[in-house]
Amino acid sequence: MPGRILAAATLVLSLSVSVVPSHAAPPQDLQSGIDGCRAAKIAFASRTARYSSSAASSNFDATYYHLNLNIAMDDDSIVGLVRVEGRVVNSSLTTLTLDLAPSMHVTSVALAAGGALAFTHPGAALNITLPGSQPVGTLVAVDIRYRGIPVVDGFGNFVFGFRCFYPSQNPCPRPMRYAWSLSEPYGAREWWPCKDHPSDKADSSRMTVTVPSMYRVGSNGLLVGETINGPNTTYDWLSHYPIASYLISVAVGDYVRYQDTYNRSAALASVYGPLSLPLDHLVYNDTTNALPGTPEGWVLTADALEVEEGWFGPYPFATEKYGHSEVTFGGGMEHQTMSSIGGGSTGVVAHELAHQWYGDKITPQRWTHLWLSEGFASYAEILYFEARKAQFPGRYEAVSEGQYRSARRATGTLVLEDTTNVNDMFDGYRVYAKGSMVLYMLRYMVGDNVFKQIMQTYAADPAVRYGNAVTADFQRVAEQVSGLDLDAFFSQWVTTGTGYPRYAAATSWKDVGGGTYEVKVTLQQQQTSSQSNVSVFKMPVDIVVYDMLPSDSLVEIHRETVQNNLRSQTFTFTVAQAPFQVLVDPDKKILRSDSVVALAANVPAYPAISLLSPVPTKGGLTVQYTVDRDGPVDVHVYDIAGKRVLTGRTTAEKGLQSFDLDTGTLASGVYFLRLSSAQGSSHRKFVVVR
Repeated sequence: MPGRILAAATLVLSLSVSVVPSHAAPPQDLQSGIDGCRAAKIAFASRTARYSSSAASSNFDATYYHLNLNIAMDDDSIVGLVRVEGRVVNSSLTTLTLDLAPSMHVTSVALAAGGALAFTHPGAALNITLPGSQPVGTLVAVDIRYRGIPVVDGFGNFVFGFRCFYPSQNPCPRPMRYAWSLSEPYGAREWWPCKDHPSDKADSSRMTVTVPSMYRVGSNGLLVGETINGPNTTYDWLSHYPIASYLISVAVGDYVRYQDTYNRSAALASVYGPLSLPLDHLVYNDTTNALPGTPEGWVLTADALEVEEGWFGPYPFATEKYGHSEVTFGGGMEHQTMSSIGGGSTGVVAHELAHQWYGDKITPQRWTHLWLSEGFASYAEILYFEARKAQFPGRYEAVSEGQYRSARRATGTLVLEDTTNVNDMFDGYRVYAKGSMVLYMLRYMVGDNVFKQIMQTYAADPAVRYGNAVTADFQRVAEQVSGLDLDAFFSQWVTTGTGYPRYAAATSWKDVGGGTYEVKVTLQQQQTSSQSNVSVFKMPVDIVVYDMLPSDSLVEIHRETVQNNLRSQTFTFTVAQAPFQVLVDPDKKILRSDSVVALAANVPAYPAISLLSPVPTKGGLTVQYTVDRDGPVDVHVYDIAGKRVLTGRTTAEKGLQSFDLDTGTLASGVYFLRLSSAQGSSHRKFVVVR
């Protein structure tokens, strides 16, 4: 095989993405799960959210909510009785303050044990005067009666509406009323009194809803009662797991109920024990419902559970259920044990299911750490399609590439600075795609087995399971499991760093005898302060050396993972074959720029190319080179992917030689010219412009 010389280290990138427009926001390069989840939460972003914090008593720890609601589907109103229980913590409590929007009119407040309580309701704060100062440790339980028509703002909060199953017919022969809630992040107070903050999770909850009997109701936990009362039916849902107020939900519609079972596989049962989990789906009763006969989406819930249990550990709410309520917003919302979904795509199903671990079981302590929910669920889409490549050809590549491209458009730190703006909080480029890519890069750094152990250990960590977490909790677990110091990683990608690295590389090689060749790669990070506030991203970087086979295909002859921790750094290693090409991070394991400036640093060899002119060229290219003896010289041109596009031969005499190369058949782009003889070969890059 003729000798070959390296001309430049080049990153070859093939990018593709399915662009899905979001609702009420500019289009983003987001795949279905990210776009769906985000779309649901910003569907009403054109309406300004009225709240950005909680006024509820910080020295009251909510332990139980029972919502007893009569939902009037004819006039869009709610009549409610909500029991709120909790303990006094930190300091004595005289006035219990809860969050409740002024559109909900409180008619009375009483102790659960009896006895009316005085209250005031200025703005969105419900202030309840307790009977004397309640010392730390006291259990306080109050019943709040109220009524009202919820205000639709922010992300929706509580929405009434109707749809027609026969839109081509006018008037509509069968209009259907519906109602649904979506309270993240500040909307629970719009329709019920609570502590509207993710940090205070009740130990259990109950949802008792009365509606006209033509409707069904979906909610959290298990359906423990379904009672007909004249023209109405009361549905009673009960959950014994801790739950944040924004995850308590209700969906009302003319539903068909589909029930199934997830039976844990033998392999997973050998680790976690057996499980038969009820799957409970409520689908609108029309001819367009998403469930029957569709090859993906809701019918693949059990399959997604198998994949995600394999990565994340046992399903968190195993004594209750998992399921979906169909809704009319264009995406999904991870309501605990029963996600609300306005469609049936597999990506959305995998995304919302993953939230049951990350978002529901472990809830962000503060909204600044939202990536712990949305980034994790976004990466679950990649994990699902990776596990089911044969079933969904090309989907894994499309989803992972789409998230990669989107993540590079993220602005600001991954830990949010501002949690008052709807679009900023739920920026698909940022907390979704970049959050996902952080997990992608962490997996690359620690390996598949350790990464899986990190995800499972975090989900089961006693400090956060069924509670709340901040980024430092996940970092602590990742360091504990991996044995690595991850301060630099989390700082540059999550907590303080913005942007991503822009690499450039200069490469050379030389024959050092004995059938070995020394390869040098100088790696530079060239991001400016306007592109990133991180001068040096400290990351392991793969450097891969390739040879070219006679069949014109590249073959990997050496791979080295180097620790890049300087702005400019040279790495040297030996290989057993003369290289044709060197690539830096060819598998895109690092979130980085596409282009790499490959600085030629060729070691003289014969034939030695000394001049290509003009560059760029629109037609003919003059090639000047030197040989150390008479003989034939082979001429080959390769495109950026390493495919040979031109070939020929010339006869040279010792000394300086030249010839004209016709590039008329080549399209615009970057190419490599290789001259080779019995003494060796050399390469130079040139550009064709049309």
